[in-house]
Amino acid sequence: MNRRPDSADDTAAFSALDRRHIAFALLAILGLKLAVLLIDPNPRFFLWDSVTYLRGAIDGTLPRDRSFLYSLLIGAIAVPLHSLHALVIAQTLAGVASAFFAYLIVRVFLGLRFEIALIAALLVAIEPGQLFYERMVMAEAFGSAIWLGFLVLVLAYVRDGRTLWLPAVAVAGILAVAFRLNGTAVVLLVAPCLPLWRAWFTNSGPRTAAERSAQRRRTALQLAVSVAMTLVLHVGYRHIVAEIAHTRPGYIGTEGLFLLGFTAPAVAAADFDGTGCDPSVLHHVRASLDDPRTREGQLWGETGLWAAMQRDCPNPEAAADVVASRASRRIYAKVLPMALTTTAQYFDDAEATWRMDSDLGRKGMLPLELIEPVKQYFSFDVKPIAFTDTATLLWFQHARWWFTACFLLAPFTAAWLALRLRRDACGPEARLLALVVFGLFFSQFLLSPIIAFRYLHPFPPLMLVCAAAIVASYFAEPGSRVRASDELHQAAQDRLARSRAPA
Repeated sequence: MNRRPDSADDTAAFSALDRRHIAFALLAILGLKLAVLLIDPNPRFFLWDSVTYLRGAIDGTLPRDRSFLYSLLIGAIAVPLHSLHALVIAQTLAGVASAFFAYLIVRVFLGLRFEIALIAALLVAIEPGQLFYERMVMAEAFGSAIWLGFLVLVLAYVRDGRTLWLPAVAVAGILAVAFRLNGTAVVLLVAPCLPLWRAWFTNSGPRTAAERSAQRRRTALQLAVSVAMTLVLHVGYRHIVAEIAHTRPGYIGTEGLFLLGFTAPAVAAADFDGTGCDPSVLHHVRASLDDPRTREGQLWGETGLWAAMQRDCPNPEAAADVVASRASRRIYAKVLPMALTTTAQYFDDAEATWRMDSDLGRKGMLPLELIEPVKQYFSFDVKPIAFTDTATLLWFQHARWWFTACFLLAPFTAAWLALRLRRDACGPEARLLALVVFGLFFSQFLLSPIIAFRYLHPFPPLMLVCAAAIVASYFAEPGSRVRASDELHQAAQDRLARSRAPA
């Protein structure tokens, strides 16, 4: 590995990038996004999710089971202007940020040539999920930008080891969780332990005893900072959710209810002891608890577990917390079989088609709770939207196998990336990126109770980034790979040399 000892890089690396390249990349991404926006400018709706977000923005009833921050953003962007098109424009700009973050990852942290980084960024910009959710009244567009921003900050720390990155990583991590829960496990895996990951992945520490001792103290101090920041922000956020939802602390107000759906195959009659529920509540559940494919129906179906608990429990949400907690102790042996059963549904044409229609917002009649407020506050008729085919909808609709491949090939691509670049100057960044992809895959594979193409939204940008690095590595001549750190001016390098004292 030809990485310089102690990672001789600095935050100045960003400013040392060719400004013309940055400007050109941003203009190219923005121009591409603007062209698609002119072709397809209308917002789209995911039925009750969109209803909940809009209600929170309009009347202040913030969502208990979804991102309240997204409702606040709608309230700040769309409500004052009485225009959902303003929200689409803002989400398009979030898409520009996502593509630009992909550019930074490829160009700065994986050290690829400008042309390759630009191509990867443009592919992210026109990726079907990115374009579709820039129009959906859903949190994915902003969530994607923050998630990729979190990854940029993580890689920046891995590259130069500066303590100042750690608070930014912690803040970006909790914001990513606040918008979309998909990456929660990865954030909790990476953010608090980042100094340890860096120490392991760089493997190029000081050689003298005194230097090793100083490096250990530095790592311990940084570990304390990262753990403390992550703990404070996550505990604080969970208590904010509790205040909003009037529930126990959690990442969403109905955390116990969703855990109940996940653990439904392990629920037993004894789990209801002391909850006040009718002892015969399980006899009123007509959907099979043993079948992992019915877990969504256990929550939202009229024949499911939650419907029975609403009838037979005096305080069903409190009972759900207790029952889910007890059932979770027995669920571990069932997790892998449930995951395999669920993942197999991506290859079931009937199920996958139904899920795709659901993600497109076609799973039922639009509710009046959506039609009336949107017409009143935004002067927009949503009734024809759900069944109106547009360019971005068709692009998303025909991307079933693209999303499925990005998900199922993720661990193999991550392993390929880590092995292929293991001796490269960017090897530590590649290993960290591979760790993130592995974590994202296994959390989605093991913890998702249903197949949903919207849940796969984080995978395509990461796969495009990884694929760019892997493919480019086969065509790069020895010593030809470019690192942004090598483009530092001598003055910036001198400032770095003076800043190497332990933080």
